[in-house]
This record gives sequence, structure tokens and C-alpha cells, in this order.
Amino acid sequence: MHCTRTWLALIFSVCFFFPFPLEGSQLNLRTPHGFEFGISRKDALNLIESSKLEVVSDRKYSNDLRKVVLDGSLSRVALDPPPDHETRLEFYKDNLMSSSILFSFEDEARFAFAKSELVSDLTNVLGDTFEREKMFSYEVMSWNLSDTVVLASLNSKRRTIEIEYIHKPVLEKKTAKDLRRKRRDDPGDPARQMFIDSNFSAQKKR
Repeated sequence: MHCTRTWLALIFSVCFFFPFPLEGSQLNLRTPHGFEFGISRKDALNLIESSKLEVVSDRKYSNDLRKVVLDGSLSRVALDPPPDHETRLEFYKDNLMSSSILFSFEDEARFAFAKSELVSDLTNVLGDTFEREKMFSYEVMSWNLSDTVVLASLNSKRRTIEIEYIHKPVLEKKTAKDLRRKRRDDPGDPARQMFIDSNFSAQKKR
């Protein structure tokens, strides 16, 4: 029971930046992982610097898309010893579009326990209306909320768990531009284009 409460404290303090009781609570989906959706890369980097966290990478994928990865997270991890984890921020036109935390477990038992508790409690908090896709050792659960898409990616082979929040208003701007570009250009080979386009569905298949 103590391990269960400790894991819950980890998941919800990291994902929503502050701990709170699960029953009857309102999730702060505007500021998952401590970064408010829509903020600029500069503001996010200032927040990271003030928290004395290390930026692992800061890469530009196109004129509009950029990804920042930092070691650790803004919130404390309650598990002892804490699992390795990193925070990933994706910006579209200098507006934060998605935020995720990737946890890596060395021990199979700890991963299995974390996976079981996470699936159960995300379902209890976000609801049981979700989509689930599974292929071999990789599984993705998704919740389509009003302004946010929540993804839980579970990889039993690599023993990783990733919790991602995608802000729909920013994503829709990116999707609209991608659609205009495809209408303007030669569509080419659709199967080949899946690997060329930088989009969320391709990102999930890491």
C-alpha cells in the first residue's frame, strides 16, 4: 500500500506539477509538467535555467518545429530510488504544443508495478473513454479531452513509460498548415510520406 501511494505521488506531482488527492480533483491540463501550453521556447528555457536543470538537447526540425529535452523534471520524484526520467517539450511556431515525461526502469518488477498502477489511476482520473493500440511490446492509451490529448506510451521491452500532453489549439494550426502544403504539393507515395512527415503519429513509434 505504501508503494502504491508513493507511485501515485510520483505520477501526479510530476505530471501536473503539484500533488493533490485524486478524488474530486481538477486536473491542470493547461500546465502539465510545469510548463504552460503556448509559452515560448525562451520562456521555457528561462524556467528550466531557474530550476537549475540541464538541457540535454535543443534541436530545430524545421522553420516551425523545435524540440527541447531536459534531464529530470521540475517536480520532485517521490520514488526511492527515483527512475531515470527526462522532460520533452515540442514547440510549433515558438508556442509550446506538447509536453511529455519519459520514465526508464532498470528493474522489470518496478516497471510492471508502475505500469499497472498508472493504467488504473489514469483511467480513474481521466475516465474509461480511451483508445488503446498495442503492437508486440508497445502499447499506447489515448484520452481525447476538450483542449488536450493525453497519451500514455508503455514499452515493456525497453521498460519505459511516457506521459504526453498535446495542446489541440496549437496542434490544429500545425495540422492545417500541413494540409495546405499537401494540397499544394505533389502527394507522392503516401507510405513513403509517413516517414518523411514530422508528426505525432510517427513520433509515437519510437
